Amino acid sequence: MLRYSETERTATINISSSGDNTIVVAPGAGKRIYVDYVSFLPTTAVAVTFKSGTTALSGPYPLDTLQAFTAENASQIESGIIECADNSAFVINLGSAVQVGGFVRYRIKD
Repeated sequence: MLRYSETERTATINISSSGDNTIVVAPGAGKRIYVDYVSFLPTTAVAVTFKSGTTALSGPYPLDTLQAFTAENASQIESGIIECADNSAFVINLGSAVQVGGFVRYRIKD
């Protein structure tokens, strides 16, 4: 179990549009999103890129049909496994229009 001063929150991933899909909205000036866990499953093959607003945080992950993706903060890194810039949304970019479902656990850091 992670132990941080920030409240852990959960957001649903239920996206199907190619391009950028906002998963967690920008939290406001002086605040950052720290992602501790992300898990999702595409219904068909798709390339997935994680973004902080419009800035790519990863290269594209080429996933096959029904290939689950899970990443977690097992090392309990304070800034999570994905750190978004100040007042930036956590975005998942899909290379094509594919149904993707899952969830993310994250914190908002002041």
